[in-house]
Order: sequence, then C-alpha cells, then structure tokens
Amino acid sequence: MIKEVANTKEDDTLLEIKGLKKHFDVTRKIFAKKKDILKAVDGVDFIVKKGETFGIVGESGCGKSTTGNMIMRLADPTAGSIHFEGKDLSKLAKNEQSKMKKDIQMIFQDPFSSLNPRMRVFEIIAEPLRTHKIATGKELKQQVYELLDVVGLDRSLAKRFPHEFSGGQRQRIGIARALALRPKLIVCDEPVSALDVSIQSQVLNLLSKLQKDFDLTYIFIAHGLPVVKHISDRVAVMYLGKIVETAATEELFKHPKHPYTEGLLRAIPVPDPTLRSLDSGELLEGDLPSPVNPPSGCHFRTRCPYANEKCKAEAPKLQEVAKAHYVACHYPLQAGRGVIMEHA
Repeated sequence: MIKEVANTKEDDTLLEIKGLKKHFDVTRKIFAKKKDILKAVDGVDFIVKKGETFGIVGESGCGKSTTGNMIMRLADPTAGSIHFEGKDLSKLAKNEQSKMKKDIQMIFQDPFSSLNPRMRVFEIIAEPLRTHKIATGKELKQQVYELLDVVGLDRSLAKRFPHEFSGGQRQRIGIARALALRPKLIVCDEPVSALDVSIQSQVLNLLSKLQKDFDLTYIFIAHGLPVVKHISDRVAVMYLGKIVETAATEELFKHPKHPYTEGLLRAIPVPDPTLRSLDSGELLEGDLPSPVNPPSGCHFRTRCPYANEKCKAEAPKLQEVAKAHYVACHYPLQAGRGVIMEHA
C-alpha cells in the first residue's frame, strides 16, 4: 500500500483500492499447453477522498475503464480488494449489495448506447427509483421532473425517446439517471469524449455544479489530460494496467515526474507555441505494447527516451518523490528536465 493511503484519515476515505487486478484468458488454440493471459489491470492501489474528483488518465487499453467497471461490480477482480466506506464490496451480503448499488452510480461514455432506445426519458430516469422502491405515483413523477430541472432539460422532454435528442442532451439524461438514487460516488467513464468540444465544457461545468449541490465524489476516467485538469483534484496516470504516477492536479501538470506523463503533456495541442517550454523534447513514439506480453521490467521502457538496463531488468515501484506525489520510475524527472505546460 502506498504511503498516501496510510497517512489519510479514515474518515476522509470513501474508496480504497488495494492490489486490484483483472486478468482475462485469451487463449484461442483449443489444445494449447499454455494459456495466454491479458493483464488489463495488474496491481493498482489508490484512494478516493470524500468530496473530491479523482482523475484516471491514460491511452486506450491502459485499463482505466476496466478499473471503473470493477468498482461498479460490472466485472469481478482477479485479485485485490475494493473497500467502500470501509466495507469490502466482494464480501457484502445481498441486502448490503443493493444499498451499495444505490451509493455508487456510473455515467457511461456513449450517451446513446447507454440509454434504452425503447424507453421514454421519464421511464429511463424513473427506473432506478422504482427498482429500489424509493418513490411511486405523484412523488415519482415529481422527483423525475426535479431531476430534469437539475440537469437543465425541460420537463416537456420527458415524453420523448433517446433518438430525439442531441449527444449532449442524452448525456444529461444519463447524468439525471445517475443522480436519481442520490449516490455518494459516481464513476464517470469518459463522459465527454463522444461530445463536441463546445458541449464538453457545458457538461463538465454541470458536473462541477452538481458535485457542490449534491456533495458528490467523482472518479473521472479520461484519455485527455486537458479535460482531467479542468475537473480533477488529483490525477492518477495509468500505463499498461499499472498506475505510474499520481499527484495533485496542479503539481502533476507543473512538475511531471514520469516520462510517460511528460510525453502526454507534450502531446497536448497548444495554439500559441510560445506557451510551451523551450525544451519541448520529443513526442511519444510507438504504440502501447500488448498487455498479453508486456515488456520485462518497466513496462514503459520500450518507449522511454531515458531507459537503460536497470529499467529492462527491474520493475519500478510506486514511491513518494515529493509531498503526496508518487511515481513508479527508477529515474524520476528532475526540475527543469520535464516539460512545463502552464496553459494546457
């Protein structure tokens, strides 16, 4: 367990992840002597504090969405534990699982496929309220209308089907459904990646407002650092199933310590070239290695400009290099060596 977990007051911790793994058997040969194992998530530790937004960022295939699915219990972990308010989610009784599902909700990436096309908006939002027997009759109707008000949709739209809405409106419907049970934690799985840039900012601002109004805690999953910077208090950077760096958002952007984080920051488009560090360095090269056969030692070494023999032989452990700043690298970047993206 990293020191950040140990030093955090128990009352401040809403979610605690320890040694979380998710491996898939991908063997295709019927008589194969050895199974091929895809290590989607391969030993992840982090905590989420009450009232904060914890960002998880990385390239497609790094395991961030799989991590979110395990927190939601949409996938069972291969190993490790998920503690919510001090309780291990894998060991809850059925009645406790039902309560847990009320407290943890999810906003999905695709606002269209996540909504039942055969159900009207009213029924979509009312469904969780009916399932958990929270409201019926006039009270149910009132709560659904209030949720529409909260996410900025007119009540008259409750009679329409999902295909009659724009992408941004559909995502607002998904947000209203997630809010229906008054959860404590919402897992946002790339909730704006499928939206136009102008609509993205509207949805992000809505999420920020709802967090204050409803005392929410977010896990915000994304592959774009600018989006994460806009909404997150702390950020964890994932690479090939592992967390390689975690820190407060401002600290991470000003002083990246892992070469992968440095590469992600350099890849952010900047309209004014003068806003970049003069020592801009090279962009990341190569593709993400296969999680079925990851590189030995440090998984990032095949794309790292600073890798050497130690990186090939020994996997680095997540260690604290500054206050509440953790990095899994044998040679963390020093001040002045990394890229500075103040205006990213």
